[in-house]
Amino acid sequence: MTKKDEINQPDTGEQKSGNEETAGTETGGITESPNGTPPEAVKPEAEKPETAPQEAAKVSETPAEEQTEKEDSPADALSSETDVTAMRDTGKPAEKQEEPVRPDAETADTELPPSVASTQSGSEEKAGEETEEEPDALPETVSSAESVDFGEPPADTEPNETAAAEETESPEGSAPADDLTDENPVAFYAGLAEKAKELSTNSDWSYATSEFDNLYFLWGQGPDAGDTDLSSYRKEIDRLKEELNEKKRAHYEEQQQKRLLNLEKKKELLKQFRELLEAEKWSNTRDVDRIRNRWEQIRQVPAEEAEKLENSFQAFMRVFDEHKVDRLVKMKQQEEDNLSLKLMILERMEALSEGTDKETDWSELDKKLAEYLRQFRKIGRIPTEKNKEIWDRFYTAQDTFSGKRFQFDSKYRKEIEAFLVKKKKLIDEAEALIDSEDLADAARKVNKLHRRWKKIGNLPQKDENELWDRFKAATDAFNEKKSDNIDELREQEEENYTAKLALIRKAEELKESEEWEQTHKELQSLMETWKKAGPVPRRKSGKIWKQFKGAMDHFYDRRRDYFKEVKEERKDNLKEKQQVIDQLRELISHENPTEAVELAKPLQEEFKKAGYVPIKHKNRLWKEYREVCDEIYERFRTTRDVAQIVGKEKAQQFSADDLTDIKKKQQQAEQLSRQISKMSSELIQMKESLSYFKEGKKGNPLLDQARERIEKMEQKITSSEEQLRQAEMEIDKLKKGV
Repeated sequence: MTKKDEINQPDTGEQKSGNEETAGTETGGITESPNGTPPEAVKPEAEKPETAPQEAAKVSETPAEEQTEKEDSPADALSSETDVTAMRDTGKPAEKQEEPVRPDAETADTELPPSVASTQSGSEEKAGEETEEEPDALPETVSSAESVDFGEPPADTEPNETAAAEETESPEGSAPADDLTDENPVAFYAGLAEKAKELSTNSDWSYATSEFDNLYFLWGQGPDAGDTDLSSYRKEIDRLKEELNEKKRAHYEEQQQKRLLNLEKKKELLKQFRELLEAEKWSNTRDVDRIRNRWEQIRQVPAEEAEKLENSFQAFMRVFDEHKVDRLVKMKQQEEDNLSLKLMILERMEALSEGTDKETDWSELDKKLAEYLRQFRKIGRIPTEKNKEIWDRFYTAQDTFSGKRFQFDSKYRKEIEAFLVKKKKLIDEAEALIDSEDLADAARKVNKLHRRWKKIGNLPQKDENELWDRFKAATDAFNEKKSDNIDELREQEEENYTAKLALIRKAEELKESEEWEQTHKELQSLMETWKKAGPVPRRKSGKIWKQFKGAMDHFYDRRRDYFKEVKEERKDNLKEKQQVIDQLRELISHENPTEAVELAKPLQEEFKKAGYVPIKHKNRLWKEYREVCDEIYERFRTTRDVAQIVGKEKAQQFSADDLTDIKKKQQQAEQLSRQISKMSSELIQMKESLSYFKEGKKGNPLLDQARERIEKMEQKITSSEEQLRQAEMEIDKLKKGV
């Protein structure tokens, strides 16, 4: 294996494991003696090959991705610590003391696509060359060449490598071993601990790791502290180094998780892309652009998946682009076909106006035109260069038809004239709003005018365009005035806002009321006032309307719940009143009508106290109740009248039905008696009238008619007297109980 291969050979992490098993208590890769001074370190089972400084220049020639991977590898950082331990404890430096290069943190943590990685690698090589030319720009490091006498180099180290190591300059802040003994030992080791504290917060992992290695080296070359206990400083340095290592591990784990997450995101984008291709949505360029933009935003993925993912994505893009071209060709052909169809419809529209007169059936032609318009608008896109020509011809055909119809169709002419009057009126209203002082109210009216304009039917295109230009000019002029007086408008809106807040307060006061009908009227009045109030600032409009409507809804929800309960209560009242009516109905057949009346009175009171019933049952129930009561009291009155006929004592001997029959017979007899009396009076008058007639030789027809009427009247009187006699006989029988 060549030296360059050995440099590029990644550490496996097994060396650190071997050191940990044999070195005793592990403190950042260095073991301590009880007095705080470092003992001789246990040599690792398989040390990394020593490399001459000249080979360091070859590192920069390796690909940027490999350098980044080696610099970022936590295992390498720990292995370098083991190398420093061996160097310090044996008193010999490693055959290679590389000047640590501080990589860009973002570059070290990001895997780039192959095309970009090659460019980046070239940039790093150039940067490496510049670093070798300008050593002053490097972070401070400790050179071992001038600090300690390392003795003879190992046999396998080439002379030029040793010479290069000896020529390495010591960094700032470091001193030869002879000078270290002149310093205060406690201050020296305390300074190392303070430096370790600063390094532990540095997020440049490579730089911080290298500096920690230098600290351990300085510790091993530091002054003799005698009996002074330096373990606290050493433990602090070891703790901070371990803390840095933990941060590094956490950082790399986080980066790996990000890569895995990005991998899943890219797989999901590929899935979406695949589904889009399978659905053959070749016109859906928007979703493809979205997927592509998202794909480009996701950068870090596991290196072993990057090329595969990119190849799949590019394959999908090629498929989509190929079909997109085919679609564009088809779309162009479709546009030509659409143009032919529209030209055919235009010819038919133009033909409608030919040969028209007063006898033309304009209703039928209007239906055809409406169908042509529908077909024309249903047809899709046409070539862009023909678009204006076709639409101009379309509007011309419509105007020609409307002009002919306006000329010959009186009904249509009246409709158009009515539309014309309405739109001119809207224009006048819009122009009047320009001088309005209440800008807020005028702004609301302008919006209403636009809605009203749309509801009015269309005029012929020429007239429609002319009036629309006038209307739009008026509304634009108002909007310009509104913009110029925006402060005044805002002030008016604030006044309206204050007024509506007052309405909200009133609604809040009323929402808990139980005066349902009165409060309902008051809230309706507040609603009318709210509608008449002008607009408020738009950002506040929705909020205050929600408050106002919330108060009203609260009241009406309570009102609804109340009447829901009342409805249930009224259903119960209905059942109760129905039971009372059933009990009253039983009294109709009571044997004693007088007693039945006495029993009916408390039931009637109970009926009144039962309360309201559902409105749909109110009239039916009341009618049924009155009929039952009338029948009970009618029997009572009949009994009373019969008692006057037969006597109070005898009346108690008769049943209710007999009493009713007696009363009916008595009423019948009384009616017959009145009829007989009336007919007798008429008969006397008729007989007296005979004296006014004279009987001639040939007779008198009028006299004969008078005599005939007298005869018929006498027969009626006789018949009625017979009926009266029979009724009186039946009454007598009933009285006697026969």
